[in-house]
Amino acid sequence: MLGISPETSLSNPRQNTGITLRDIVFILFRRRWIILAVCLPIIVLGGTSLFQQTGSFTASSKIVVELTKVDLPQWNTSGRNLDYDRELSTLFNIAMSLPVGEKAAVVLRDSIPILKALDPNLIWIDQDNNLRDFLLSGIDVSVVGESNILEFRFTSIHPRISLMAVKALRDAFVDYQVFGRKNTKAVAYYAEQIGIVRGEIDSLLVWRGEVLNEYGYSSLEDELRYDSGLLADLEGELGKATVTRRSLELEFNRVAQYLEGDPREFPMGPDENRSQTLVYWRNMVSKHDDEYNSILTLYTEDSVVARRHREMIRDSLENLRAEQRNYVSSVQITLLSAKEREDALRDQIQELQIQNRKGPDVYQRVSLIDVEISSLRSLLEDLQGKRGEVRISQQADERVSNVVVLNEPELTSILSGSKTVVYFTLVVVFAIALGVVAAFVLESLDHRVYSQKDVEEHLKLPVFASVTKAD
Repeated sequence: MLGISPETSLSNPRQNTGITLRDIVFILFRRRWIILAVCLPIIVLGGTSLFQQTGSFTASSKIVVELTKVDLPQWNTSGRNLDYDRELSTLFNIAMSLPVGEKAAVVLRDSIPILKALDPNLIWIDQDNNLRDFLLSGIDVSVVGESNILEFRFTSIHPRISLMAVKALRDAFVDYQVFGRKNTKAVAYYAEQIGIVRGEIDSLLVWRGEVLNEYGYSSLEDELRYDSGLLADLEGELGKATVTRRSLELEFNRVAQYLEGDPREFPMGPDENRSQTLVYWRNMVSKHDDEYNSILTLYTEDSVVARRHREMIRDSLENLRAEQRNYVSSVQITLLSAKEREDALRDQIQELQIQNRKGPDVYQRVSLIDVEISSLRSLLEDLQGKRGEVRISQQADERVSNVVVLNEPELTSILSGSKTVVYFTLVVVFAIALGVVAAFVLESLDHRVYSQKDVEEHLKLPVFASVTKAD
């Protein structure tokens, strides 16, 4: 339409990438307020800080921290993973904390007149906690690289003040690590708990002894084991005694019925060997009978020789009968002894059985007491370990500290007037560069057209005028 070719349409802005010095000047002039807004605060703040520190001295000292906690030993050190970042962050924040500042202030309190003489601006340092606040305001603690080394830095207008302050703060931190975290009441607490547990164990032991005495035991398991073996032995002996008693009863019943009859009919057997006299008189009677029968073959029964042998036979029979009675009496006495022994064994077995019936009840009660005693002994062992641990911690000193001083305080930085000018120049250059970068970034985000030349390039048409301000 109207003879306008498609080439008159807006072209791609990326096709015109060239920029001239004139464009740069126009951009800087157009974005001057952005440049000022960015660089002016940086210049003011950086310059103020630099000029305030002009003529200041920075002293530093380094310490190494062993994170295995040698001053707080543990019974089980296996499987403990240390978070080094957290530990070091905690340590350098503790180094700039109030407890460390108060310890350092106590150390330097006697040096307040010297500090005032070195820096007249510190006339207020002896009031309230001003010395502590002064030390904490100038201290800076940081981790050196990827290590467990802490660096203490203190900056002031006089080198002696910096050296004194950094040494006091460093020593205060070491002292806090060694002595400041000790709980002096912990040993007394664990000692009290150990006494209580020991008292409970003693009470349980007394109760255990009373239970054993009540049932007649001194050592439960040993006596139960002994009684069980003794009971088995007694039952075996009782069986043997019963067999012996029964055999004696049979023997007594067998021989007792022959006492009133002819002694010659008294039964013969191996048991008769118990009495040699009985055997002797039996043989004598048999001998006299044989002799009498021989005499009768030669003499009559009324003869003197026959009568004399009959008297001898009568005397032998009386002696034999007496020995038979003695033998039966001995068998009876042996039988009575066997019965008494059998009854004694049976009574003893019955007593052991009654005693053993109490065993399960006693064992149950004593076992419960033993479980409590064992548990309390384990608790006592843990408490004694904890008491030893806190006692070691309470009595620890710098020889077992996990903090080691690497060097004495030394001056590491002196900010003079010439250095201040150089640093201020660098700050100004950096601030202006940052402002220029911000201006160009904002310009790249702004798509408005500001010049006649830009309109002609985009529209491919001649422009004879421009409107800069709407009525």
